[in-house]
Amino acid sequence: MQKLAELMLQGNNLAYLGSGIIGFFILAYIVYNCLSYSILRERYHGIRFTTKNIAYITMLVAVSASVTIVVSLVAPVTVFPPVRIAIEGLMVKIAGFIFGPIVGVIVGLITEIIVMLFVPSFIHPAFIIVVICYGFVSGIGASFLRIGKGNNWIIVAILNIFLLAFAGVMYYIIDVANFPDNTINMAGILMSKEVFKWVFLLSVFLCVIIVWIVYIVGTVTGKSKKLNVFLPIMLFATASEYLVTALISAWGDYGFLGLETGDNDNGYILMFMSRLVQAPIKIIGNSAILYYTYKAVSPLIKSDR
Repeated sequence: MQKLAELMLQGNNLAYLGSGIIGFFILAYIVYNCLSYSILRERYHGIRFTTKNIAYITMLVAVSASVTIVVSLVAPVTVFPPVRIAIEGLMVKIAGFIFGPIVGVIVGLITEIIVMLFVPSFIHPAFIIVVICYGFVSGIGASFLRIGKGNNWIIVAILNIFLLAFAGVMYYIIDVANFPDNTINMAGILMSKEVFKWVFLLSVFLCVIIVWIVYIVGTVTGKSKKLNVFLPIMLFATASEYLVTALISAWGDYGFLGLETGDNDNGYILMFMSRLVQAPIKIIGNSAILYYTYKAVSPLIKSDR
């Protein structure tokens, strides 16, 4: 187990593992829906590519791509991949949350291709994977919108289980791995393994506290109906931040910055750490933006479907 843990923390292996696992679930979900539509056509409740749905999907792709392109002309800072991904990922997540995982994946892929054609920026496979995963994870979050309706405690429980399980797995991997002098070399920066563990745990536990604050304040102030939408959005925003942004986007970040990754010098871990520090703030910020965007866009689409 020690060698496996050390292997996971070498190079970009965590990013490869995260991409592979999410890719497997995307493929499995597509196969499942194809079989369901073929065998149980009359009882199939998944996405149907009707003319109207295709028009809405095209509209979301156009909005996502055009907003990113226009912003890049006004604010050149968007040529930096992390900024570009954050902007174009907004409508990709909304598309997935409204139409489901398959549409989220399609919108993410097409949007990224269009943006790459018109916005001069650093191209890395990690960022393409990140946008696709945003669409899939947000689509899965739509299922919890139905499951947790009227039962907000279910979403809170799932959020806590996810965060604690993710923290437990990563803590175990870091703890078991053996490093020379118990230090990790991150692009020339030496850091104790214990510090790495506690930074990770602090990030996750801070998110747990934020979840409980949102739930308690919303319940006490009688905002349960708003929580019915906000908590599922917070769930997929949290999953996206840790499973996609932290694990996979860090792979592209270190490549963009030209950091080295080797046996004794791991630029990926440095970027992973920086993403962990940002995670709690980004989760609450993204959740608020996505909530109000969803409340504005969703009625326009659902009222006409």
